[in-house]
Amino acid sequence: MNRTLQLRTFSSSAVPPGEIVVARDFTMPGRGRLPCPAGDVIAVDLRRGGGKIRRASLSLQDTPRPGTAKVYTASYVDRAGQAVGFAIGAHANEAHLATDAVARWCRALRSRRLVVADVGRPCLCLDFAPPRDARTVLPSQTQEHRSVLPPPHGQPRQCPAAAMSLEDTRTYAQRGDTVVLIGESEDAVAALKAEGPDHTVVVRSAVEAAALDVPRPERISFVVQPGLPAEEAMPVLAALRERFPLLRGHHFDALCHRSSDRTAAASVASTGADVALVLGEPADADSARLARACLPARTRIINRLDQVGPGLIESATTIALVPARTAPARLASAVEQALTGLGPLTVISRSVSSRPGILRLRRETPC
Repeated sequence: MNRTLQLRTFSSSAVPPGEIVVARDFTMPGRGRLPCPAGDVIAVDLRRGGGKIRRASLSLQDTPRPGTAKVYTASYVDRAGQAVGFAIGAHANEAHLATDAVARWCRALRSRRLVVADVGRPCLCLDFAPPRDARTVLPSQTQEHRSVLPPPHGQPRQCPAAAMSLEDTRTYAQRGDTVVLIGESEDAVAALKAEGPDHTVVVRSAVEAAALDVPRPERISFVVQPGLPAEEAMPVLAALRERFPLLRGHHFDALCHRSSDRTAAASVASTGADVALVLGEPADADSARLARACLPARTRIINRLDQVGPGLIESATTIALVPARTAPARLASAVEQALTGLGPLTVISRSVSSRPGILRLRRETPC
């Protein structure tokens, strides 16, 4: 890319005074018509500084004419032989904004790898809150027993782990145990507590587990919140076992491996990355969990394109992209599109998938 990079200034009559035009595409002498994939991210970056920003196609001229604006361009030839770049046009009063933007975004030009974490969809029971007057009954249960809650939007919820956790909570509470709920989601924990409101306590960390007091330590069981990754539940469970040697609890078949796979995919995708971008709402627990799983020191949770500035990516050769469940629609494709206009881009996808194994006991062969 560096061998073909050109920084040139042209004139154009398509930029009126008082506006800054970021090219949607532009035609320049010697290289013809060039797409401008990074135009959107450059435009939102400029809008932060105020002024009237517009996207338009530009036709550039070598010879200036009276009243024409200057257009500052950066262009290069990609591996396929296609000329790509960006162009920003302005009259004299706005010229400093245009030249400053070109200089900043030129520092972000380089060949890159974009590693996308294929995290899949989060478990449906990561956050669930059952209406008190509506429950779905398991085929093995009678109508007076409550079970897994109905899904949002009328869609059937198919989650054996959620059903198992709810059933175990109810069973342990009915036999008189104190049920320790290991979890962090308020909605999910509330649904479990509803199965035994007078018999349940919640712990969210190993520290809380180590300090827990219960009336009858010999009658205590645990249940893990559906959707909580097993790796987060195990330290809490270890602290509980240390505190209560007679602890009982449900089978580990009820643990959610989909959540574990999602965090593992974020970790694997960010291995060796200079920057990790988690796409989602910063206040969402899923975004925070995926961000914690990412390895680079520069990990950012973003929910808008204007948060991808040149200062964040200019020194990044490998960028990890991790979409959380609250990722805004089309943000991932917008980030990828922008990066294709900032140098040759190689895109790969990484995923992690856990598959349950079947343990078969060996039968001893008689001698």
